[in-house]
Amino acid sequence: MANWSPELIETANGQPVLGRKGEYSTAIDGNKLLEVDPEYLIVAPCGFNLERSLAEQSRLEQYPWWSQLQAVRSGITITQSAEIVAEILHGVQFPETHGMHWGLMGTPSPSWRCDSGMEY
Repeated sequence: MANWSPELIETANGQPVLGRKGEYSTAIDGNKLLEVDPEYLIVAPCGFNLERSLAEQSRLEQYPWWSQLQAVRSGITITQSAEIVAEILHGVQFPETHGMHWGLMGTPSPSWRCDSGMEY
């Protein structure tokens, strides 16, 4: 996570460990992610909505390092603004968006149906 994401995390009183303010987003090598082994892992694919992000979960689960991450083992892997990050990190609920833009990713990925009727 980079660009504005580290600032969002700091605004929500969190500490970004891989993204840096003012730097462009880059792919993060799985071994580097495993080395840092964050307590929380925010998966925020640029341009993907929640449904598409959740559909991509099974791709992440194919990597051997994925299940070794502390955030994945504890079930604190999360998808997609300062309000969302505050809700994720501190349980603050914003009624107008609660549950609409992010969700907990379970392990392994569940088979579920989105509003369009597509099954994942």
